[in-house]
Amino acid sequence: MYRHLKAPFLRADSGGRQGGQGLCTLRAVIPIRPLIRTRIILVLILTATLASQVLADGVLADSLWEGPLRAAAPLGGLGVMIYMLIRRSGGAAAFTVTDRAFVTSSHTSRLLGFGLLLLSGRTAFADLSNHGLGARLLVTASVACGTIFAVMIWCGMPTLELRAEGIRMSGPGGTDIPWEALAPGFPRHPAVSSRTLALTVARPDLMPARMRRSPVLPLGWDTHPQLVAAAIRWYVDHPEDRARIGTQAEHDRLVAALS
Repeated sequence: MYRHLKAPFLRADSGGRQGGQGLCTLRAVIPIRPLIRTRIILVLILTATLASQVLADGVLADSLWEGPLRAAAPLGGLGVMIYMLIRRSGGAAAFTVTDRAFVTSSHTSRLLGFGLLLLSGRTAFADLSNHGLGARLLVTASVACGTIFAVMIWCGMPTLELRAEGIRMSGPGGTDIPWEALAPGFPRHPAVSSRTLALTVARPDLMPARMRRSPVLPLGWDTHPQLVAAAIRWYVDHPEDRARIGTQAEHDRLVAALS
């Protein structure tokens, strides 16, 4: 399902020359239908959570297996949350190529959604008839959040898209940033653990209103954060290449130019 490569990711300046001293080794992941794979994992998580609850309340109730079954999903969710904190971004040296864009999905939001579903999934099937209003409201809010994340995961949102006209963030709070709004030579390479990518603005009047005061992009995508930054900088500096965004040939050329 995956093809793994070990490739040096060079820090390139606006002219494509090597800059900086360090090399960052990336694992290039060429996914096959990544959204399908994500949906399968989502279904498996929901099924496993439901099955553990049914077994704990049913045939295995009052047995030695009841406690582990009730704890399995919450402990799994806690593990996913810890993993999300340790690895905030993916490590793919590639984007998903669509007809009009190079796309990467949110690594952080997907893990957060999986974690919340595991943590709150058991309560969705619990008997709350003997609980107070506060407990019911807490469970309702937890289930509502889990449902929202499940829908977002199923739809592959949010995403970061590099398009011929600029950068698009889809999903809740999505926005569009035209290439002309950004200053050449930027953004700089972020740290692997960075949460945001600072943008240097050349035309504030072209920026979305809500980003004029704080021009930053969130990180935590499936694509390695340094490749995200390098790809944005490339298309800011090379407007002649923007028209080819969305083609496999341009994607391969871009990754090769930055590797």
